[in-house]
Amino acid sequence: MERRNFVKRLSVFTTGTIALSGSNLYASEIKKETANTIIDLSPLSPTDTIILKGNFIDASTLAPIKNVKMIAKVKRNRFFPLNESVTSNDSTYQIQSGFSLNKNKLNEKVNIEIIADGYKTYNSTIYLTAKGCDIHSEEWNYNPNFKTEFCPKNINVDNKTLSTFNFHLVRN
Repeated sequence: MERRNFVKRLSVFTTGTIALSGSNLYASEIKKETANTIIDLSPLSPTDTIILKGNFIDASTLAPIKNVKMIAKVKRNRFFPLNESVTSNDSTYQIQSGFSLNKNKLNEKVNIEIIADGYKTYNSTIYLTAKGCDIHSEEWNYNPNFKTEFCPKNINVDNKTLSTFNFHLVRN
């Protein structure tokens, strides 16, 4: 009974605090052009931040590809897999993630599926770590002409990491 009363009082207190705080509790507006190219996989706890940015480009001509759908699948635990997707109209993408400050987790395996008209479906894996992004060797199975200089470039500053990587898609 005491626990029930405590929960009631706590819920009234938090509701009152939120209602009377005067802070803006509404989600902020993000430009529609950029909001649809960002996949946010960030955990809720304080973290080291990693941002992976890049473009979707043609493997032979290195020209940007428009109207691309990207699906990122992360399995953080057995019960709640996380699937996020974006549709890029300007050939760019961004994946945001992070790791807890106590460094319990060393990497995050992200399965990527990319669908674009006129191109083979891209299915591969990227690994996000506190030191940057790494790709799986399946990249060379999908694109035999993939060169090592196309691998992700990682820049580490304090607890933030910026990685750049362009997905080279192969025509059908």
